[in-house]
Amino acid sequence: MRSVSEAAYAGVKRALEAGARRPVLALQPHPRFPRAPLVALLAALEAAYCPLQSRESFPHLVQRPEALGVYGEGEGEGEGLHPLAPTIACAVALETARCLARDVGGGDPERMSPLQAACHLQQAFQGTRCRVRVETDAQHIRDHYPLLAAVSRAADQVPRHRGCIVFLEYEPEQYEKTLMFVGKGVTYDTGGADVKINGAMAGMSRDKCGAATVAGFLKACELLRPELKVVAALGFARNSIGADSYVADELVRARCGRVVRVGNTDAEGRMVMADLLYQMRVQASQERSPHLYTVATLTGHAHRAYGPGYTAAVDSHVAHAQRHASRLRRAGEQLGDMLEVSRVRREDLRAHRACAATGAELLQALPQPSAATPRGHQGPAAFLLQVAKLDEEDAPPFTHLDIAASAGDHPHHPVPATLLALAAHYGLIAC
Repeated sequence: MRSVSEAAYAGVKRALEAGARRPVLALQPHPRFPRAPLVALLAALEAAYCPLQSRESFPHLVQRPEALGVYGEGEGEGEGLHPLAPTIACAVALETARCLARDVGGGDPERMSPLQAACHLQQAFQGTRCRVRVETDAQHIRDHYPLLAAVSRAADQVPRHRGCIVFLEYEPEQYEKTLMFVGKGVTYDTGGADVKINGAMAGMSRDKCGAATVAGFLKACELLRPELKVVAALGFARNSIGADSYVADELVRARCGRVVRVGNTDAEGRMVMADLLYQMRVQASQERSPHLYTVATLTGHAHRAYGPGYTAAVDSHVAHAQRHASRLRRAGEQLGDMLEVSRVRREDLRAHRACAATGAELLQALPQPSAATPRGHQGPAAFLLQVAKLDEEDAPPFTHLDIAASAGDHPHHPVPATLLALAAHYGLIAC
């Protein structure tokens, strides 16, 4: 499926670069891959994507087609709607959702600062079935989301960089399943006091692609109307350097009540998501058949372990008993959205239990980078499990999606990794 996607993308991209303004894409059925026409059409639409800031501020750099023609070879004859109509409608809805995710994920640190990202999402969902609420009160965030507040502390001294939380909710009239997402929205990651060096800071405006992907999935739900309730909490913050930066060895009491010792300020993503995840865990007891997710560009280790283009899917013990990550992986493969299944082991849980002598119950991170740490992407999942009390027997199923290796490489356009896999798995795609 990835070969189909790459071929369609390359063909349309080459046509546009040659000056074509009304290219036509020929879709052919594939004997092995029934969704090949949809994947090819999605790739063609992606090839025509132009970044938000180019559209807004630098239109002279924009090269977009006037129209995209679609010819469906071997699609057969029929009365009423053209046989291609459902495929085209689905592709347009999914590309609209992916475009929103790219706009948020790819925006530079000023255009898509925390408050700007929140404003953009409010506009994107205005007048739709998806409800939006933005929490900007700094004292409320400090009181109820202390781990996120610690990360945002230095940036909060600059008014336009202040952190915020965006809550999204899509609720149809009838549903039996509830998805609960927490997205990492770090709009720029300097590493904080554990500053990134050797050029590693370039591209860190993409550290909000987890939140961007979740927002895109909500947009897909709003357009395709599945019988599925979806709630999301997107933690937007900037991990800045300054006199008020949080530092290693700080003790912070998390929303769940457990005391966390900071080990590395460049492990800010789990801090941004942790209290929001616990809030979801509590709320889950009131929801119908809930499943919790975190989506984040979290660790270099996920890239080291699986290579570019692959999401690391880590199930909790409850989700693993349901073989959830394996089923999500199979759904993603239908559309070329690739996942690898990973596991939390007892060593990962132990690695994040703090020494009692430090006065803490949980250790946020080891001092060294994740790529230099054994089991460097499983450990953060284990931390999230424990700080949100999802390691308990009565916990709802939880899956952590580390998209650090699959969200695209700067300076190329960001990739809304796992959006298509989730859409396929939860029945948003009928064609």
